[in-house]
Order: sequence, then structure tokens, then C-alpha cells
Amino acid sequence: MKHLRIAALAGISILALGHAAFAQNYSQAPELDALVSSGDLPAVADRVGAEPRVIVPVSEVGRYGGTFRGGMVGGNDRNMLFTHFGYEPLIAWDADWTGEVVPNIASGYTASADSKDFTFTLREGMKWSDGSPFTADDVAFFIQDVLPDEKLFPTKPGWLTVEGELPTVSVASPTEFTISWTKPNGLFVVNAASVYGVQLALLNKAYCSQFMPKYNPDAEANATAAGAADWAEHMVNMCGVGIENIQRWRNPDRPTLEAWRITEPYEAGATRVTLERNPYYWKVDTAGNQLPYIDDLSISVNAESQTLLLSVLAGEIDYESRHTANPVNLPVIAEGMETGDYYISARESRVGNAMTISVNLNSPDPVKHDVFQNKDFRVALSHALDRQAIIDALYLGQGTPQQVSPRQGTPYYNERLATQFIAYDVEEANRLLDSIGLDKRGGNGFRLAPDGSPLVVNVAAVTALGAMADAAELFVQYWQAVGVDARFAAMDRTRFYEEKTASQHDIVVWGATSGGIDVFIDPRDYFPFSTESNFAVEWAKFYIGDGGQEPPDYVKEQWSLYDQIKATSDADEQAALFQKLLDIAADQFYQIGVSTAINGFAVVSNNLGNVPEGTPVGWIHPDPGTLSVEQFYFKQ
Repeated sequence: MKHLRIAALAGISILALGHAAFAQNYSQAPELDALVSSGDLPAVADRVGAEPRVIVPVSEVGRYGGTFRGGMVGGNDRNMLFTHFGYEPLIAWDADWTGEVVPNIASGYTASADSKDFTFTLREGMKWSDGSPFTADDVAFFIQDVLPDEKLFPTKPGWLTVEGELPTVSVASPTEFTISWTKPNGLFVVNAASVYGVQLALLNKAYCSQFMPKYNPDAEANATAAGAADWAEHMVNMCGVGIENIQRWRNPDRPTLEAWRITEPYEAGATRVTLERNPYYWKVDTAGNQLPYIDDLSISVNAESQTLLLSVLAGEIDYESRHTANPVNLPVIAEGMETGDYYISARESRVGNAMTISVNLNSPDPVKHDVFQNKDFRVALSHALDRQAIIDALYLGQGTPQQVSPRQGTPYYNERLATQFIAYDVEEANRLLDSIGLDKRGGNGFRLAPDGSPLVVNVAAVTALGAMADAAELFVQYWQAVGVDARFAAMDRTRFYEEKTASQHDIVVWGATSGGIDVFIDPRDYFPFSTESNFAVEWAKFYIGDGGQEPPDYVKEQWSLYDQIKATSDADEQAALFQKLLDIAADQFYQIGVSTAINGFAVVSNNLGNVPEGTPVGWIHPDPGTLSVEQFYFKQ
């Protein structure tokens, strides 16, 4: 049984289309004609390269022109830009997320039978947005110079390490290179196709190397002159370096391979971010038209999701699926379709739950630490929730009560993990809380800690993520009903991340991630895998080599199982090992879930064309980045 299909046939198809396109004349956006005529831009055939990627439009060949209107929430919504316009890995997921991996920046690749060596072939003549060549040396620059540097990457990405070993790279030619490990990395291909894979081709060596002392003896002095603490901070500020660095969207001079390049940066206090077409973009449609069709992007920065919702209802947003597209808003959005001149496009969610409730097992408070680490405390909180009532209130009845688990129908579904402790049982919740030493109550009627001190439990959620904040307030009410002095802590995303990354939180409510073929890529919800494993950030830090706290043996056993998964490319063996890992997760009951994943939707302007219907969404398979946004167009 094979659960991941590497699209060899799809790769051949794309290469064939690319060469077919080379034999014809290319067309470009009319706004570029004058620049070509004046000699300020080369001819379009010289800009797209010898073998551009050919994108088959969803419905029809589009037309050039127009400004796309989008919206962000807050000063740290960098991943809106990333998931919409920044998904350009070497190889990519197909739009329907069937498990196929298709060529993208790379025209093809091969993997050794032992999953140690991965050879990529790049598209001949491909260029960065400043017109400089994109070559194997750019990828090698990241692997050889940037990734090993402790200042730039103090914590190494787990998908690029095998038992602590970083990859090496050998460059055979400007268009061919091989990434290697001395031990198997059976998950490299699926990671390289995910959002994380964007990292490999993110940095232009010619531009970014100027900020490193290895290449520029004045790098430190230049950093000081720019007001940076050192050369590394200056390089991050100018190049972004990491895929989720907000600085990636702040420097208009940074060369990019994306369809649009920054013109008005996402600076602190910005109310709008703008981008313009990349004249050297390396994709064309089936008629030979250079993409993107749309000229510019104008993204409003909103203080809260409710403000963005008003813009959606007024017809001022062309595509929105991130902040306002939740079931609570669906009635008012549906009611406004005619006046707002938009429609509702279905999106299939493939995450492991509607949300996660993470009790901090690494609390620095000694009293809370002991209470939170007691599994029966978490079980009691779970039984105290009336999930069906919550589903009815928040999701209009969509969803089925379930804990955080891979999705049913996948080889990774674990029934015990998914279904345990989901019954609404107030009597059992009270019994469990009494049994763990929380049987005494204070004058306010709430339970006291075992040492007799008040036990206040703060439940944090980001206000901009409306549904999760609403859910957190409901959870607080249910837990108060069984005597737990739970208190809702509303905060913005920046403070939320500061507190939970420092393990200062009690309980946080956040989104679930992997629930299907992506479980190996981002298993944060099933064991302490990264600092996004909100239930045990300090144990996760220990795992990734960033200090932290040494965990119990059962966590180390999960890490060992995950290392074994990485060491094989056999899908059946990977699934069997993951079941063992999930059995431990079920034993420990790290996190509390509410409901099966809630299918989402996108609000789409009636004037926006080539938008597919019913496509899957998730962090690993970003919406709408996997939909080839470059072929979206305005009908008039």
C-alpha cells in the first residue's frame, strides 16, 4: 500500500509542456511593453528562461491587469502573505493534495533507493526578480553557509537534520545539484514539497552574501551603520533568511522567485502592504502568456478580524479564507453575497481537529506544574466540555465530537486517541478533580490547589482568531461549572507567542495541524516536536537542541519512533511506526480536542477568475498558494 505518490508522469507532462511553450512566441503584460521597448527589460523569452513551468489555467486563459485586494490582521500576520503569495518550493504538492509531488522551481529530481541522496535539475535560464540568474549555487549557499551558522539558524529545522546531521550539497552544474545525508531521510521529499521546502530556494546568494563576513569583510561595519546589533541581525533584516521571518516582506530590494515583489513593506505600524508583478517570473500559461495575470497586490492591515469582515461584506476584498471564513460568520457573509458581489467557495479542511486545547505540562509554577502534569486533571477538563453544544454554537452543527487525532479514513487514524474522554460527564469531571487533591474550595467557590493556595488557570486565545477566542470563553464557563477558577485571557498574536514560547502560559487554544498525509511533516500535536507543540514547549526545545527541559522516557520513545520513520521511505512501515507513536500519545493524553475538522470556505469576488472549487486547505498545503494564484485573473 502506497500513501504518497511521486508524480513522475506529472513531471514528464510539465517538461513536455515547457518545451512546447519554448517553440512558440511568448506574450507579456502590456504594462511591460514600454520597458522592453526602451531596453530597460529584456524580451519576455529571455526573461522566462528556456523551459518555464507551464500552468494549465483552472477554467480558461486569463487576461492581464488589475489590482488584487486582500486583507491581513495585526502587525504579525506574515503567514497570510506566505500562504497566499510565497509558496514556491523546488517541488510542490498538487492542488488537490492527492499525495502527488510535482516539479516547480526544479524541473525534475531523483532520489536514491536508500533515501540518502536527492538530485535536482533546475530550469535553464530561470532568473530572480532582479534579472540575475537563479542557479544551483543559490541553493548551495543556503545549505553550506546559512543553515550551519549558529547566529542565523541557532535551531536547525528538524526536516533537514537526520540524527543531528545536517545535509551536504554537491553542485554538478548551474542547473544540477545533489543534497545528501550519510543516513536515510525518508521524509525529505514530502517536506521539500511543503511550506517548509520553500526555504531551499529562498535566498539569492549574490544579494544576501554581502551581509556575511565570509564574503564581505565590511559586513559587521555595515551592520553597525544600519543600526543592527551585528551582521546576522542585519542579514535577517535584509533577506528574511527563514520562511516565517516577517523581514522577508520588508525589503523591496530583496530578489525573489515569487510572482510579485514587495513595493510597500510590511513594516511596524503599516496599514497596507503592496506588491507588483515580477517581470522575470518563470511560469507561463498554455498559450505562452507570462504569468502572473494580475498586475499588483494591495493588502490592507486590519486591527482585528471584525474590521476585515466589514471589508469583505462591502465587496472590498477579492479573496479571503484566513480570518473571516468561519461558520459563525457564514450567515452574514451569505446574506451579503449580492451587495458585496462575491460568492462562497468551499474548502476542505484536513487538519486533525477544529482546534487544540493545550495544558502547559512545563509550567514554571511548581504548584501548577504538578497539577497540569496529572493526566486526570486533563481528563477532567475534557469530560467537563459539552462538545455537541460547542459545535452547535460555534460551527452551526458541523463536526463530530473528537479529540486531536489524524483523520478517520487515513492510515494514521488512531481510534483510541480520537475517541477517549469525549463524553460530557460533569459527575466524572468532579470526581477526578476531587481525587487529585483539588477537593477543597475557597470562599469564592472555586477549587484550591493541593497546598491550599488559590488555583487560577488562565486560558489564552488570540482575539484576531475570532472562533478560537469565542471557544476559549465557552471553555472557561464549562470549567468554572466544575469548580476550576478558569479565566479567559484575550491577547494579540505577538503577546500570545511571547508567552507560550517562554512557557509562561497555563492553557492555550490554537489551531490543529496535520491530520492526513502531512502527519509526518508537522506532528506537533502528537508529541513534543517543535515550539508549536504548545503542551510541552520546553520538552520540544530539548528535542531541537534549543535548551529546554529533559523529558520523561515516554517522550524519548516517541522521538526514537519518529527518527525511525525518517529513516525509511516505505509507506507501510512509516504508518506502522506512527501508530506506535500515537499509542503513546493516547496513553499520555497531551492535548484536548473538540471536534473533527470543520470544512472552511473562501469568499471570492465574482470578478476573480480561475479559482478552483472544493480544494483542500492546511498549513502544510497552503490556501490559496497551492492553487497557482499567478493564474487568477480579473474578468473585467
